[in-house]
Amino acid sequence: MKLTFWGTRGSIPAPGPHTYRVGGNTTCVEIETGTDDRIIIDAGTGMRQLGLKIAQEQVKPVLHLLLTHSHWDHLAGFSFFTPAFMAHIQLKVYGNLMAQDVIRRDIYERRDNRYYPVNMDVLRADCTFNNILPDPLVIAGVKISTLPLNHPGSGYAYRLEQAGKSVTFITDNEIGAGYNGGGHSPEQLVEFCRGTDVLIHDGQYLPEEIPSHKGWGHSSYDTVLDLAHSAGLKTVYLTHHDPERSDDQCDELLKSARAYIAEHKYKIDCYLAIEGDSITV
Repeated sequence: MKLTFWGTRGSIPAPGPHTYRVGGNTTCVEIETGTDDRIIIDAGTGMRQLGLKIAQEQVKPVLHLLLTHSHWDHLAGFSFFTPAFMAHIQLKVYGNLMAQDVIRRDIYERRDNRYYPVNMDVLRADCTFNNILPDPLVIAGVKISTLPLNHPGSGYAYRLEQAGKSVTFITDNEIGAGYNGGGHSPEQLVEFCRGTDVLIHDGQYLPEEIPSHKGWGHSSYDTVLDLAHSAGLKTVYLTHHDPERSDDQCDELLKSARAYIAEHKYKIDCYLAIEGDSITV
């Protein structure tokens, strides 16, 4: 599997000279499966650039969009996703039902210009919404498992496995927090992540920022690294970077995370998820 980050910012897009290295677009990840089937996680503003790339390809893939949850920073790129306007594209949407409802009701079915200058009846792709999410879901030999997020409004974490390799993607998740009517226990989170080759996890906050942001549904690097150590993981990417955090401040966060690893003698390689970068597992 080859995974490419098209958006790594959290909460709201943050373009500008202070974010050009790490990236200002919100969450969107592309997974190439080695077939014509392409998996996309979330439809943040990074989805626009991904769509431009797909539209220029000679082979038009079958696109499978996995939505984590319904918050707008994870959906705002869909209306600007060029393949959605192309009649020969198959687009299959899975995941959080509230997120699917936003795309179906407020983008596809709306026939006015409340949110967009062009009526959405110009969307030509063969788009299928899937209200049932099998667990596991299998796409082109990729086995996809889910875990409920600890996040207001709930949602899904995704673990993708193919040919003995695995990537676990968990954004908008508050490690150790409890949510009424959903979420997961610390033990369930560790078991969900155990054995994965690469863990990509929300690391929006510094440890000292957590007390003033309890219940907001995001984690700090120390809790992510503790999770990785408990699950026996070797490689971690921190994502969903705070929109107020500059590139230099993101570098400082990573430096602090690596110091935390050294202090606790963890055997973990830790990186920032950076817009435009790819990982092959």
